[in-house]
Amino acid sequence: MKNASLILIVLMIVLPCAGQEQTLAGGEIHSGGFGGPAWKVTSLNGEAGILYGGRGGWIINHTFVIGGGGYHLMSDIRADRTDENGKPLYLSLNYGGFEMEYIHESDKLVHWTAHLFIGTGNVWLNTRDPDETVEDDRIYIVEPIANIEVNILKWLRLNIGAGYRLAMGVDLDDFSTSEISGVSSMLMLKFGNF
Repeated sequence: MKNASLILIVLMIVLPCAGQEQTLAGGEIHSGGFGGPAWKVTSLNGEAGILYGGRGGWIINHTFVIGGGGYHLMSDIRADRTDENGKPLYLSLNYGGFEMEYIHESDKLVHWTAHLFIGTGNVWLNTRDPDETVEDDRIYIVEPIANIEVNILKWLRLNIGAGYRLAMGVDLDDFSTSEISGVSSMLMLKFGNF
């Protein structure tokens, strides 16, 4: 009798599970999204610079993000060159594009994320008084970043990360890819439904 009761209990547990179809794709998908400001401290032409911008994206199943971002150099970076009138030249940078992100264990108070930026931008030389562009160039950027993320509130998260900006296609006189590329640290506030 004990064996029959045990077999009956096992069948009551196993049979409902066996009836549920398991698939790799499909099923219920949770959607969320976020947006927010981002700041980066980076190396550019051998000097420290500050980039300001923002990121946003669609969060799929609390784990994957598809979105975009854009950044603008706020700092004055001297170019070690002057224009034909002897005015010093400054380096400027803007870039924007597509981003993908993986979020590991999003429900934990502190967790990690990794995202990849792929996009285009402009780098140019200009004077400051008056602000005139002397030379400009279109470039391509690939930037992987690893972050530590902290859940501050249900709708607010703080990201602190580090990455490397690889600039390609640099064709600005006296500048190489390595002078436009550089290590960066990032701080971001994410507002949204996670």
